[in-house]
Amino acid sequence: MERMTGLRPLRGVVAAFVIAAGMAAPIKVNAQSLADTLVAAYNNSGLLEQNRALLRASDEDLAQTVASLRPVISYVADARWVEPSSFPGADSTASSLGLQLSWLISDFGRTQLAADAQREVILATREALRGVEQQVLFRAVNAYAGVLSSQALVELSQNNLNVLQEQLRASEDRFEVGEVTRTDVSLTEAQVAAARSQLAASRGTLDRAREEYRAATGLEISNLLQP
Repeated sequence: MERMTGLRPLRGVVAAFVIAAGMAAPIKVNAQSLADTLVAAYNNSGLLEQNRALLRASDEDLAQTVASLRPVISYVADARWVEPSSFPGADSTASSLGLQLSWLISDFGRTQLAADAQREVILATREALRGVEQQVLFRAVNAYAGVLSSQALVELSQNNLNVLQEQLRASEDRFEVGEVTRTDVSLTEAQVAAARSQLAASRGTLDRAREEYRAATGLEISNLLQP
């Protein structure tokens, strides 16, 4: 009774946490924070699922190895019906039940050594899973930072193009009044063309960063918050 009484406050805390999480989850509908990115990458990673399956398989192999050290009881039940016309005077039904108990007494430690080796395999698989988790989360952080930096580069390239276009209009106006030569205008036009090329390259980099983010997290980008 004391254990049940001690668990009641804990259940209340857990229930309150679940309710609070459920109420807080829908708030950020159109914004994604770094924490949201890490959670999505962890939950949607197929690589993590594969390594978790390997760990479960290793646990199952250990369970099967340990089970071979324990007693095994097997039974066989049989029931038959015999036609009296075929065997005059025979009973019409016959049944049998057999039990068998098998127990490994000694195999010179082979099974025990196999179980110990399988435990080491499980420990190695768990460490490998931790390493994969770190890789998945690190990739998500890189993708998150890559999108933010690419967005900043696009904005910078756009602002640079806007400034150069203003300079081009000013150069054309000054050329009309004879203050500059056609060469000066041509140089400004070349700078504007280079800025447009840089803007196109920046947008391509942003598209690649968005695809990397989608591959790393399984989410469509809506609005990334600054970390």
